[in-house]
This record gives sequence, structure tokens and C-alpha cells, in this order.
Amino acid sequence: MENFYLMDLINAVKGSFIIGNPHLQIEDVAIDTRTLKQGSLFFAIQGKNFDGHDFIRSAIEKQVAAIVYSREDINLKYFFPNLPSLVKVKNTSLALEQLAIAYRKRHTALKSIAITGSNGKTTTKEMLSSILKRKYKTLSNKGNYNNRIGVPLTVFDLTSDTRYAVFELGTSEFGEIEALTNIVLPDCGIITNIGSSHLQYFKTPENVLQEKKNLIEGIKKDGFIAINNDNQYLKTYLPQISKKVITFGLYSGADIYAKNIKLWLDKPVFDMYIDGKSETIELPIKGKFNIFNALGAAAVAYGLGFSFSEIKEGLANFTPPNMRMQSYKLSNEAIIINDAYNANPSSMRESISSLSQSYPDKEVILILGDMLELGENAAEYHSEIGKFINTLPYVKMVCLFGDLVGHIKNEIKDKKIKYFMSKRILLEELEKELNANTLVFIKASRGMKLDVIYDEMILRDKIKGK
Repeated sequence: MENFYLMDLINAVKGSFIIGNPHLQIEDVAIDTRTLKQGSLFFAIQGKNFDGHDFIRSAIEKQVAAIVYSREDINLKYFFPNLPSLVKVKNTSLALEQLAIAYRKRHTALKSIAITGSNGKTTTKEMLSSILKRKYKTLSNKGNYNNRIGVPLTVFDLTSDTRYAVFELGTSEFGEIEALTNIVLPDCGIITNIGSSHLQYFKTPENVLQEKKNLIEGIKKDGFIAINNDNQYLKTYLPQISKKVITFGLYSGADIYAKNIKLWLDKPVFDMYIDGKSETIELPIKGKFNIFNALGAAAVAYGLGFSFSEIKEGLANFTPPNMRMQSYKLSNEAIIINDAYNANPSSMRESISSLSQSYPDKEVILILGDMLELGENAAEYHSEIGKFINTLPYVKMVCLFGDLVGHIKNEIKDKKIKYFMSKRILLEELEKELNANTLVFIKASRGMKLDVIYDEMILRDKIKGK
């Protein structure tokens, strides 16, 4: 954060100045005392599972420069005379957003890109960032900083020489995308797809589309939106979009499309077409669905004026995010793939389908956990996955961990299937099945923490090799 002072904050959040130095320069904003730096501005955020006000004492002991708080029952006199600057607001979460809006508006030369969708947001963000940063300073969200806390914190990392900012926007309730677009003020954006995600809140994919449409409304009038032309929900909505649209997909009906796809090589290879010209693209990540992500990233880069060669170079050299088709070959030649960052019915089908395309000679062992946040139809969605797996000849064995996956188990009739209540026992049973012809695929919602199985398998393999 640069060139921002406490008085600027007070004006932005309409807060009450209690004590301190109004000319204090703010250099860092934090909400977590565990990562707090001396001299930071601390927001006492009230969340569902925590309250930052409970950590004000820790923040003062770490010598923060200022604190934004809202609770009436905080006895700050206890810390006198070592009080930092204090600003009181009605709602600290809202104040964080208001500060981010004010800070974002200062960066008038910035090109802001927002990405949303049911699947592929993070990978698309990393692909696009890889293209843009090869020429200009580019900022993007770290990790899962894609909500109404994480996006503002990302905005505060903007500097005067940042040319592009790529923001991943997530949502779990109506109105969240609108709030986030108001913060990042996007010049352009991408909707990767619309599928069965967060149905606990949105109930239907149609409602998911209604929420994601707020990104289009939030894009500047002279901006553009990149749309997945192969997604049934988005394709139906295309005629209603008044802003400039760049479509992408696997067929020539899109503005940017792929042909001659080869997934069984070490790196997926395909021909990308833009304006009648083509380039052969290699991706450092498995899965046909990641070709969609690459096309979406290319669509925005193309819309921003990047050359085909720059797009190709950026896609070839991007670093895949953790827990997204992350692969490792064990010493016995078995391959394990960690795709356990998130899961919903559409991503589960796509990723499992991609295995036979990328590894046609392998026998697949699936390790699956619950798909969360699917609402009242969660049992049905899991049952459908079971029916789908039952039709796949390359799946040798299915290992299940969780509560909802019991519905998957009930639908699988012709395959070896085991249900586990312990990850340790699961690992022990799994090791008996591994050989050079085995592919282990791990997929679940992040809350199931099945990524620890991937990490433990690698650790055990390295210990054996010593």
C-alpha cells in the first residue's frame, strides 16, 4: 500500500477518529494478528467463526500503528498510554470494503480483470497472469483470497506501477459478485462456466447464472467480457449481453477455439485459433477442461492487445496451482493426481473423464470425498456420480471417505469399492494396490482435506527410497 494516510481512511469509511495521528501513513493492512507486522493497520473483523476484537490486545502488543474497530464493549483504556491510533466504525467488514474501493479508485491507469464461474477460476487466473506479467507488472489474488475479505486485501497490494490486476471473484450468496465488482472496477472479465456449485445457497444453476451476471453489469461500458460458448447456460444468455463479447470454446463457432486436441501426451497439446490464425499450444497441466481455461485466458489477453506469440509463451510457462491436477510419479511408476482443492458435480465428471484421455493405458483408482455445499439435492448429486463411475471401464477401484459419498457407493455395482472412516487405514489399503500400471486420482471438496493423502503418499515413497 502506498501514499495512503489515516485521514484518507477516516474519510473513506466515514469512521469516528478516536485518538492518534491523522497524518499517519498506512503501509500495510491486516486482519490476522498471527501475520501482523509492526506498524500495520489492523481491522478487527467479525466473522462467522471468529471476532477480531478478541485479538486487539495481541495487535497492540505487536505495536500496530492503528486499529479499526466497531464493538462498544472494548475497554481500550486498559492499554493507555500505549494506544495506537483508533478509528471506530459501524461495521468493520464493510469498512474494509470501503477502504479498498477508495484505494482502487486512485489507480486510474490500471487495467482490472475479473474472473468468475463455477469451475476453473483459479487456473484461468494463473494462466492469464502468466501471459500479462511477461510484459507488465501484474497483481493477482493469492490462494483463496476471492471473497469480500480476500479481494480487498489483494487491492491493497496495488502500487502505482501495477499495469494489470487479475481478480478471481468467488461467491456463496446472492449479491457477493456485485459487491466484489464494485471494489475491483473491472475493465473486462471472464465467466468460465455455469454449473452445479454452491447449490446449498443458489439451489439451481439458473440462479448461479443470475449471480454471475452481475460481473457483466459491473464491467465498464467500453470494456468486454469473455464467455464460454460451449456452456449451455452462458450460450443461451449471450444475445442479452449489450457489452462487447469475446467467445471461446472447443468449436469453430467461438471467436477463439481449439482443434486437434491431444491429451495422451506428457503435456496436453492443441491448436488454438484466433482471427483465422493458429498456433500449437502446450499446457503444463492435464485435463481437457484446462483447455477451456487456457482459451478463456487467451480471449482476455487477445482483447487487451497481446500477440498470439505472447499468449502462447504465457500459457506454456504458467505454474499450475496446487491441488489442481497436481501429479507425481512414485518410485514404482504409479502416478498420483491431486485434484482435491474443490469439487462439484460438473468438475467431478470432467476431471474423472479426463483420466482415460490423458492416461489411456492406466488402471484408475479413485479416492473420492464429499462434494459440499450442494444443498437439499446433495444425495442425488452424489448418486449420479456413482452411476457415472459405474459406466467407466478404466476405473479399477473406488475408495470413499466422508458421509455423502455413501450415496456414490450405493450406485456402484461392478467395481471394487471400499469405504473408509480413517485416512490412515485408507493409505495402508491403497499401498497394497499400487503398481506401475496404476493411476490414483484424489478428488473432493476442500473441506474434506483429502490432499493430505497425496502428501503422505509422496512422503512415504521418499522415505522408502532412502
